[in-house]
Amino acid sequence: MVKNNKINLDKIKNYFLEKNIKIQSFKKFNSDASNKEFRLYESLTDKYLVLSFVNQPKDFKKYINATKALEVIGIPVPEILYSNNSTVSVVMNYLPSNNATQYIKSRYLKTILLEASSHLVKIKNNRSKFKNTSLRPKNALSKSAVWGINFYVNHYKRKIDSYDFILNLLLKNLKKTFKKISIYQPILTHGDYFIDNLIFYKKKVWVIDHQDLSYDHPLLDIASLVFDARRIYSKKMINDILDFYLKNIKPSKKKAMIDDIHLVSLARNLRILGAWIYLNKKGKTIYLKNFKQNTWHQINLHIDHLKLYELRDLLGIIHQETL
Repeated sequence: MVKNNKINLDKIKNYFLEKNIKIQSFKKFNSDASNKEFRLYESLTDKYLVLSFVNQPKDFKKYINATKALEVIGIPVPEILYSNNSTVSVVMNYLPSNNATQYIKSRYLKTILLEASSHLVKIKNNRSKFKNTSLRPKNALSKSAVWGINFYVNHYKRKIDSYDFILNLLLKNLKKTFKKISIYQPILTHGDYFIDNLIFYKKKVWVIDHQDLSYDHPLLDIASLVFDARRIYSKKMINDILDFYLKNIKPSKKKAMIDDIHLVSLARNLRILGAWIYLNKKGKTIYLKNFKQNTWHQINLHIDHLKLYELRDLLGIIHQETL
């Protein structure tokens, strides 16, 4: 880990000088829940985003490799104009738009989600192999779900009667429930594919925050897109997106795939409950405060769809006592 957690601005400034780009101003901003550092540089005619991994140096090469992989497949990603190993930073053209969340209540929402789904279909059909992309363990989803709910319950243990007994029953149930999702053929996945990591610009959907690109469960990205832990889409919207994504699937197999999407998303959202607690302990309290109930909504939706009655009873106790 790099101890000095400030961007080395001198080498960035030299890059712009060498390109005869006169910078008029720059500002620092935080755009997500991660520890990445951002700077926005502005010239008279253009804007440039400097993204630094000084707090997460291992993600620097992962980001560059992931960008190259997505470009090969034909997925729109911000082009890297310059990268520097010693400062673990990259310079990109700034897409002059906020992320796609600003279109949540607009007529463009369905357009964005459909195009985001078409990106996933393109990735799924891709035959290229990328050597610098990691392969996630097949039990990673189930392990992270167990970690998430365990972390969540332990945070609220004073509120939950007989919490250790309930947690023990719950973890045994989850082990049985998630056995199925450890059997799959991995494909390339973004790993955190939801509307906050998309940009809608010039009627195209661009993918960002893709440094965790890996080979993982083939339904992970579509599950995280439609069953977002932060927000809730209408039932019609979800059905339309899933119908589009599964349009080439035989009707006899479609229901089973939708069930699997719910199961994968259940695991993911249980992990995210723990992530909200983790961020809360780090002082980023807004995530737990704003998104806990939406995450629980998705969890309950999955449980009802899959008819997991015993799990519903156990999680229902935890949910009710941690409102």
